[in-house]
Amino acid sequence: MTRHRYRAVLLLFLLLNLTACSTWQSVGPVSPSQFIEAEQPERVRVYIRGGGQVELENPSVEGDALVVPNVSMPLVDIIGLEVREFSMDRTMILLGGVAAGVLLVAVGVVLNTIEICDGSIC
Repeated sequence: MTRHRYRAVLLLFLLLNLTACSTWQSVGPVSPSQFIEAEQPERVRVYIRGGGQVELENPSVEGDALVVPNVSMPLVDIIGLEVREFSMDRTMILLGGVAAGVLLVAVGVVLNTIEICDGSIC
């Protein structure tokens, strides 16, 4: 493999690692307004009455409404709130898969370089 391919593979694994390390997690027993005011998350997933969901960037609370640029929704219509957080389970599964893949590639390279002559290694 050329030097550039190693970099490309490394960047691919890094990208996969970053996407697998986080997941949407429920905020829990605290109210959406208290959570947003205290944590000031960059992005939230809001579940609203009627079964819809919306992802909002840089939300804030003004009075009794959740506000983002050009959008305002009453807090009473929000039935659930999620934020993206680190997930150790998904990270460990990804790292195990990457390790297994590297092991398979290494075994393939070793087997490819061994020549077999009449049942013995040359």
